[in-house]
Amino acid sequence: MTKHIRTHTGERPFRCQQCDYSAAQKATLKQHVQAVHTGERPYRCGYCDYSAVQKGALQIHMLKHTQPKTKVKKEPKKHSCPHCEYETVRKEAMTKHIRTHTGEKPFKCQQCTYSAAQSGSLKQHILSVHNGERPYHCGYCDFSAARKDGLYVHIRTVHGGERAYQCQFCEYSAQQSGHLTEHVMAKHSNIRPHKCTLCDFSSVTKKSLKRHIMTNHTGEKPYSCELCSYAASEKSLLKLHMAKHTGEKPYKCKMCDYSSAKKGCLNSHMVIHTSEKPYNCELCGYSAAKMSYLKKHMANHTGDKPFCCELCDYSTVRKQNLRRHITKHTGDKPHKCELCDYSTAVKKDLKRHIATHTGEKPYKCDVCSYAAADKRYLRDHMTKHTGEKPFQCEECDYFAATKGNLAAHTMARHSGEKPHKCEVCGYAAALKGGLRQHMAKHAVVKPHKCDLCDYAGTLKAHLKTHVRIRHAKDKNEAATG
Repeated sequence: MTKHIRTHTGERPFRCQQCDYSAAQKATLKQHVQAVHTGERPYRCGYCDYSAVQKGALQIHMLKHTQPKTKVKKEPKKHSCPHCEYETVRKEAMTKHIRTHTGEKPFKCQQCTYSAAQSGSLKQHILSVHNGERPYHCGYCDFSAARKDGLYVHIRTVHGGERAYQCQFCEYSAQQSGHLTEHVMAKHSNIRPHKCTLCDFSSVTKKSLKRHIMTNHTGEKPYSCELCSYAASEKSLLKLHMAKHTGEKPYKCKMCDYSSAKKGCLNSHMVIHTSEKPYNCELCGYSAAKMSYLKKHMANHTGDKPFCCELCDYSTVRKQNLRRHITKHTGDKPHKCELCDYSTAVKKDLKRHIATHTGEKPYKCDVCSYAAADKRYLRDHMTKHTGEKPFQCEECDYFAATKGNLAAHTMARHSGEKPHKCEVCGYAAALKGGLRQHMAKHAVVKPHKCDLCDYAGTLKAHLKTHVRIRHAKDKNEAATG
């Protein structure tokens, strides 16, 4: 009873002497020390190399080896589903199964709009969401679950490293059967049963469809930050945002002082130490640390651009790019800046523009002091640390970290095209930056003044060049004198 009472009070009197972990039971603390600090795994499988900290985890693992292979004669199944091939001897089991076809959810929560097909699911919802009760605690970390089987899955997959569900079509393996089902539907069968009624979008999971509708159509963001005006469509996004206020970065690198609020960022960081690039192109020698980089690279070989404009010859790999392009024909720019005359067709572009007024740069590099006003700029910057260059020139062996750099290389080296023209004289440049530097020659205002002479320039870079060329000799003579 003393142990049970602690599941309600949250009391954890047994504290680890090597970290901040605490437990409600002495045996749980012992398991934590073995798993996290000593690395001891005393329970070993007699059939393979598997070992576990808990005896229960080993017993679950042993089912793989000890389950009987002989077929057991089953009782006749009296109840058959009219919608599929499912059969059962229990009438109540058939009633529950039928609800997966009809979508009926008779068990409704009295505190919110949640409803469930089974009474047990409603009970778990009330315990975890409204009461906040998660009585099943992990002995290795701070994880807790509302259900005992949820704790078993956590221990077996996270701490045991078990990935029992193997894809029969590729090398993919999953920790949960549901993840494997989603993988097969998305990668091999291309079945996407959940379809959006407002556009052509379809998804493998109902959760992905809900996220799409909230992001692209309704704009609903039910999860709000209590410290600022931020709101998110998902609870997980709000949790990541809160790290900006708390400064919490639980994912720590074991090889340096780097830490991150996101597990994905830590995985990207580890490339700096390991230089591992497991994703290889089958058509050339390119390799990448991320699958997304390899997909971008493959467009150089396939040239596949499925989204085509009906008004011109434009085509693109991404549907979002086509939507942005269409506005060039329609001229529609509904998103307007309140501080100047700027307007744009894309909401993200307006957000990026407003940062030029406020000077805000919320996207910070976890490796160096770089910060950007737009997430895209930070993504391009990270290639300096990872060394990724997924975009290859079709004319030569040049590789670029960004698509813009590749386009600039192609125009400057191969096409000879110079689309950026000066309105004052006949000058033309391949890059927009080249035209911007040229326009400084026509400018009247020259704010950057030299402290050593009367020189003034329109660009800070010109002033630095002037000081380096004109005054470096004077500084050297003064130093030697």
